[in-house]
Amino acid sequence: MFCVIGDHLFTGDRTTEACIAELRESRATCDDVVFTGAEVSIRPDFFTLVHAARQLGYQRIQVQTNGRMFAYREFCERAVAAGANEFSPSIHGHQAKLHDGLTRAEGSFAQIVSAIEHLVALGQRVVTNTVITKQNARHLPALARMLIDLGVAQYQLAFPHPTGHAATYFAGVVPRMSEIAEYVHAALALGRAAGVMCMAEAIPFCHMHGYEDAVAELHIPPTEIVYDGYVVPDYAADRIARGKVRFAGCATCRFEPICEGPWKEYPARMGDAEFIAVPGPRIVDPALVLDGRWRALGRVVPPTVRAGASWRALCFVPEAGSPACSRQLRGLVRDRTRLREAGIDVVVISPDRPEVQLAWAAGCGSSLALISDVDHSLAVACDAPGRTSVIVDPNGRIAHLVLDVDVDAHAAQLVAAIVRLRAPPRPLGVAEDLVVLRRNVAGAAP
Repeated sequence: MFCVIGDHLFTGDRTTEACIAELRESRATCDDVVFTGAEVSIRPDFFTLVHAARQLGYQRIQVQTNGRMFAYREFCERAVAAGANEFSPSIHGHQAKLHDGLTRAEGSFAQIVSAIEHLVALGQRVVTNTVITKQNARHLPALARMLIDLGVAQYQLAFPHPTGHAATYFAGVVPRMSEIAEYVHAALALGRAAGVMCMAEAIPFCHMHGYEDAVAELHIPPTEIVYDGYVVPDYAADRIARGKVRFAGCATCRFEPICEGPWKEYPARMGDAEFIAVPGPRIVDPALVLDGRWRALGRVVPPTVRAGASWRALCFVPEAGSPACSRQLRGLVRDRTRLREAGIDVVVISPDRPEVQLAWAAGCGSSLALISDVDHSLAVACDAPGRTSVIVDPNGRIAHLVLDVDVDAHAAQLVAAIVRLRAPPRPLGVAEDLVVLRRNVAGAAP
């Protein structure tokens, strides 16, 4: 009742040759493949296509499925033998009445539970997906408990994308986001406690307080989508620019630089009053949320490392004189003009004694300011263990942390971060179509 492609079913099948040609083309840009679209497991050539993906060298071969064919142990074994190594069954309730009612297929709950049991028993990675509806929202914690007990590796709760059948039955299946957040949080809390990866898709940060690192869009890898010869080369860019929507009030939200917003069809029907900006320093890198150190933003740094009225980069390095640290220092020296033009004052901090630092700087031809942090007190105060750079604003507060430092191009990282911090909110309008006709594949639909 909520199928996003419900209005695109029964349009015909691509040939085996066309599908393999698509797999071959995409192998140049992709390491993993997901077989999806209606129900792929009922194709007579399903095992042939999975085997072709393995032969082409795809590393992760995922099958998105309603799980019904996988209720047969032999079918599971054949899929694994063909090369599939990750399975994503869609389960929408913790009991038959709920799941079968939403799928409109009696017996489908028993089948998908059997499928999960078979695949887990075969040692396969199972990552389930659940579409959140009016019917199942309050039962999400019960579903989470069941999935944890079944031994899934991951579960995802997805707010419905109101297209296809979800648009047709909008009033009957699409809940109000603000009313289901508590059930989503409770279900995620169970996964956290059990050590099972879990996330929620298409629910913006303003409804994920305390569970910001479980926003699914932070975890989705770079993806291209291929269908009938058409290609969406960058799914993230496409869904952000054309699929999701932001509002004028989002401009002041600390998550604005990284938040995709809800699917645009939802506020078109329900309005935008429930999307309220989260106050605080802007977060310009999703890695900070996944790492957890975004909570350090806005913290006042110790007086010894403040820079007065300018921006300052505190570059914490683990050991003066090590090859990586020396490359990083030489790179900062090489690009000091670029840093100065961007208004960034650089200080290098290490846990070494001052005399060791001075000898190291002399060997690298550096005149950058050095601070000794033998007791690691500055690193602790700035939440900067190991190799981390902290950008401090003119008010002496942490504005950004560079977690994954590129020792050969660190100046470019610092400049890029300043540019993002100073950037205005993203435009609200719909962008140009990012879908391109890239291929003329034999057997594809005209």
